[in-house]
Amino acid sequence: MAFFAERMNAMIKVTGLTGGIGTGKSTAAEYFVKKGFAHIDADEISRDLTAAGSSLLPVLDELFGPEGRWGDGNTEILDGDGNLLRKALAAVVFSDEERRKKLDQVMFQKIIERIDDEISLLRRKSGIDGILLDAPLLFEAGLDTRCDAVLVLVADEEVRISRVCARDGMTPEEVRDRIRNQMSDNEKIKRADAVIDNSDGIQELKENIDEFLNDFLPEIQRHKSTQKNL
Repeated sequence: MAFFAERMNAMIKVTGLTGGIGTGKSTAAEYFVKKGFAHIDADEISRDLTAAGSSLLPVLDELFGPEGRWGDGNTEILDGDGNLLRKALAAVVFSDEERRKKLDQVMFQKIIERIDDEISLLRRKSGIDGILLDAPLLFEAGLDTRCDAVLVLVADEEVRISRVCARDGMTPEEVRDRIRNQMSDNEKIKRADAVIDNSDGIQELKENIDEFLNDFLPEIQRHKSTQKNL
């Protein structure tokens, strides 16, 4: 019986959620969780991998610190205790596409390994209706191959800039630099199974997510019905 239940959990869909900075991924993810989805947050995994004491920190400093090949010659990315200065690292890598690509190369493998482990563990659990894989660099990391469907969020650029400036205290030009150094919306849209324009309010976003989930509801309902009969 336990073996059969585990096989049934393998039917649980993995939905990929992605979009550029300021498109509202965190708000969307919160709503997916309310709808019964387990949430895998690639950004949170990245932060865990670069937490205090991580073996990755000296590697990052060697590459992107002031004396690193990919550094800017001035900016310290670690504080006096050896902890990562996240905004400093972001300022270095997001001002140059080649630096950003190098950072992605360093981080992707470890992030993907952790995500694969989490998907495997979640599929052994009961009581969830789906798995949400929330990753800003979903396509760039090849994580779309782990997904049954991918939802891309987009929004008007000025709306995105306003949101990020208010949230993170960045300047408009800093946000524009981030946007320019991310995969374009047009490219994401080409690869997506569904797209939501999140330029308006939260209620509109929720309604659009509900519409997206209607495509998955029959599968979820069949899974619930099967579990109930086990």
